[in-house]
Amino acid sequence: MTANPSARAKSVPAWLKAPEFGLVVGITVILAVVYWFDHDHAFFQAYSLQTLLHRVALFGVLTVGAALVIIAGGIDLSTGAVVALSSVVSARLLTGWLSSSPPGLGVVILAITLTLLMGLAIGLLHAVLISGLKLPPFIATLATMAGLRSLATLISGNRTINVSFDAYRMMGKESRVTLTIFAIVAISTSVMMGATVLGRHLFALGGNEAAARLSGLKTNRLKAVAYGLSGLLSALGGILFTGLSGAADSRLGVTFELTAITAAVVGGCSLAGGVGSIRGAVLGLVLTQVVIKATGVLVRGIDSTQIEGLVLGIVVVLAVAFNQKIRGPRR
Repeated sequence: MTANPSARAKSVPAWLKAPEFGLVVGITVILAVVYWFDHDHAFFQAYSLQTLLHRVALFGVLTVGAALVIIAGGIDLSTGAVVALSSVVSARLLTGWLSSSPPGLGVVILAITLTLLMGLAIGLLHAVLISGLKLPPFIATLATMAGLRSLATLISGNRTINVSFDAYRMMGKESRVTLTIFAIVAISTSVMMGATVLGRHLFALGGNEAAARLSGLKTNRLKAVAYGLSGLLSALGGILFTGLSGAADSRLGVTFELTAITAAVVGGCSLAGGVGSIRGAVLGLVLTQVVIKATGVLVRGIDSTQIEGLVLGIVVVLAVAFNQKIRGPRR
């Protein structure tokens, strides 16, 4: 007698059905393919892997913010613009607004704190536009995406601002420091989403806002938390990327929102809201970055940065189509 298919499905361990398991398998397969075809093994050299991990950490803080908003049922298109504005504002704070001489550690900490608070305020502004003025998240964050980048251009005078202070630059330049910052952000946010009442409420908000409101949840406050944290993490990303390059630029962060949203969607976050995880988003980021770097290694004569947009576009279409096929449309 053959076993009941439903019984066989129930016998499969839960961790095998989790999206994270599929992502780990996908990453492993891609690495195996690269190892097989990359005869020089350039991909697996220590410097190459360190660069890959550093890039994952830099974009990781942005991905965590994007995943938070998507799980809560929203979208944030202003990530790259907040990165640019934070880059310029932090540089201006360090090179003139707070001190006319080389700043000490206290001034650097103050500049970073003020920049992070600015990011938080921008996120709260998004929540006000969405909850108070009833604007769709897409429109609200699209408007600020354009406005904030123009503001960054005005503040910078449409030129780059050199930031050569070691106490500032080490956050983004030193890979171990950047990885530590990213690990703290990812772990703390994952714990918040998976093991706290606030996290469960954010999932409920994204799953069905009307039902969450009728259940007594403060939906406007929850949106403020989600968008506020997203803005804060985008500002942190601006500081890290500026520290990496040593120069603030209003053009920084173009398409960064695409990278973050793609990673979250690939990691299992549904654009309909209420589904996903921080660890899945991080694994989605690792997968996309491995694909981009592997393509640059295997396709001779092409730099990975030249095809990044193409790869991200294809990956996000495939990920959304796969999610729709597996989960079906939200009713």
